[in-house]
Amino acid sequence: MVVGDVQNGLSIIQLSDYDIENELENKAEKTRASSVELEDALIATGFGFYNIFIALAAIPVAWASAFDMTTMAFILASAECELELTLIRKGLLVSSVYFGMMVTSFFWSFITERLHRKTMMMVGLFIDALCNIACCFVESYYVILLLKFITGTIVSGPLTLLIPYINEFQPSNFRQKFNMWSGLIFNIGFIAPAILAFNITPQSWSFVILNREYTAWRIYLMACTLPSIIGCITMTFSPESPQQLMKAGDVDRTYCLLRRMYVINNLKSPETFTVKRIHSHGVRNRVVPQTNVKTIRRTWSDIKQLCNKKYLKNFLMINFLQFGSLLGFNVMRLWVPHMFMIINNFQSTIWDWTRGDPTMCDYLSAVVIPEGVTNNTLYANNCAMWRINPIIYVRSTIIAFSTVGFAFLFALFHTTKVKRKIAMVFCYTIAAVSSFVANWVQLVPVMLVLSSIIIVTGRITGNIVIGINTAVIPLSLRTTAISFITNTGNVATIFGNLIFSWLLSFHCYSAFVGIGFILLLCLLMSFHEMTPPEEDLDSKT
Repeated sequence: MVVGDVQNGLSIIQLSDYDIENELENKAEKTRASSVELEDALIATGFGFYNIFIALAAIPVAWASAFDMTTMAFILASAECELELTLIRKGLLVSSVYFGMMVTSFFWSFITERLHRKTMMMVGLFIDALCNIACCFVESYYVILLLKFITGTIVSGPLTLLIPYINEFQPSNFRQKFNMWSGLIFNIGFIAPAILAFNITPQSWSFVILNREYTAWRIYLMACTLPSIIGCITMTFSPESPQQLMKAGDVDRTYCLLRRMYVINNLKSPETFTVKRIHSHGVRNRVVPQTNVKTIRRTWSDIKQLCNKKYLKNFLMINFLQFGSLLGFNVMRLWVPHMFMIINNFQSTIWDWTRGDPTMCDYLSAVVIPEGVTNNTLYANNCAMWRINPIIYVRSTIIAFSTVGFAFLFALFHTTKVKRKIAMVFCYTIAAVSSFVANWVQLVPVMLVLSSIIIVTGRITGNIVIGINTAVIPLSLRTTAISFITNTGNVATIFGNLIFSWLLSFHCYSAFVGIGFILLLCLLMSFHEMTPPEEDLDSKT
């Protein structure tokens, strides 16, 4: 209500409390009407060059993780004498990264929602680069083992944070397709180490620092630090994600970022951006994270619920399927380059051909490689100085390329429950058969094909198992279940590499039969129908 009065010839206009409240409410309504939610604002920015730039900046971050999990497999032959590598030591070396990943997997899942992703990725990549550079110079096997363990504790961090980070830049209507294609590009990082090994490790390059000679395999490790270094640089110039800015209550910076995305994506002026304000109601209330104690309690509660009779059977089967898939995949992936390097050094002159052609275990047996300066493979100080043949790394490149390509194609195929089961049964069948037959074939190209089948199918079935988890585990428990499944894969890799390396020196045939037996159990288990509990089905309908 407006009240008029005249005092000393001046007209005074006063607003009652009711009028003030009314005006504020009207202004608030207008503000709400002109503001949009963050997801709607992201859709308004469209999809274009800015999204592609973010994906390009993320590539070295994803590749850094892939390099850390792969590079040790390509120096086993070159570094055998310098690091005094036995078969058991080789198994420890290639699985040391996975030890670190297993130890810190839950830690990274705790901090994902608590700290700025960009900052944590930069710190992780910087430490990862330092550790990998140090590996190029130290001479002690145990120090390198420790450094690779440290990189393992770091490697899962940037990758865990990377996917949510880049997703928060993508409009919801493009997110699924973006994840599919960016996943393909990120997985190419598993191909690159073999290409680098082909170009570097066979060379006679060396350099001397402080009277110490550093050979080609150390140069190779130095080259493999590039993704971490480049990733740290690209993250420096990348912005914080819109969602993180909103969680921090910085609405103005969020709006400026979205407007810049719109301009770059659409090549239009900022004035044409239809969003004028972002809805910030309740933003600051969402930024208060749970304490670590509350998160641990929540995770423990999820684990207890997953172990409940209602979910336990499905949960155990999913974990065993993942165990078998990643055991076959990572053991063969990390040992094939070295095994076929040994086969390539085989001395046919000392083989008793009346016994027929040698099998894979005959090739891998140390007794068939004689000592002597006249042989291509020489012994010095109880270690084999292998002749590095670049063709082995060409084959490893082809295997890695096939793994990435077939895993992507099968991901397009197993879109329904029936197709998923068909793909899983098919892959486990040929993988189990390949594991058993690989012992007895006597043609090296066939050995290579069978080993490749185990690797490719292991990657495919691992992806299918993640899809099954999504289908049968409720959304509220899915994050905890995924963390468990990931850790199961790490345990499988560690267990498989250690047992495989021990069996190669003790009873070679058992190494391949053991993998085949586990894959056979996975095959039998894949026939079982896994469905969510009836209560969950009812809640979905």
